[in-house]
Amino acid sequence: MSENAEAFRAESLQIEASQDRTGATINLKGEFDMTGTERVWSFLSEALAAAPRRITVDASALEFIDSSGLMALIGARDAAVEAGVGFHVRDPSPAVRRLAELSGLEELLRPVDSIRRGQSGC
Repeated sequence: MSENAEAFRAESLQIEASQDRTGATINLKGEFDMTGTERVWSFLSEALAAAPRRITVDASALEFIDSSGLMALIGARDAAVEAGVGFHVRDPSPAVRRLAELSGLEELLRPVDSIRRGQSGC
């Protein structure tokens, strides 16, 4: 029974990713808790490896997020900044916004611009 429960929890977060010339977009839908952090990191790592200008995480369809999901987004933002890639949590759902505000982490919801060295302005 615990295997079924674990499989259900893993499927409660749906992730879709796309990339174009402006950057990568990762769409999250459902419930983002500790069971989904490894999968989200996999998508984010793949996006970072492609060296986009910006990574956008669309959080509009997240119905639930816990502290481990929020920490994964913070880690993703920090990794993007370290790589000189812009990062944005777009359209945070009420659940995401509420947890960020309760945690004092509202800055996660503000876009971070790309700061690559040696890049000419566009």
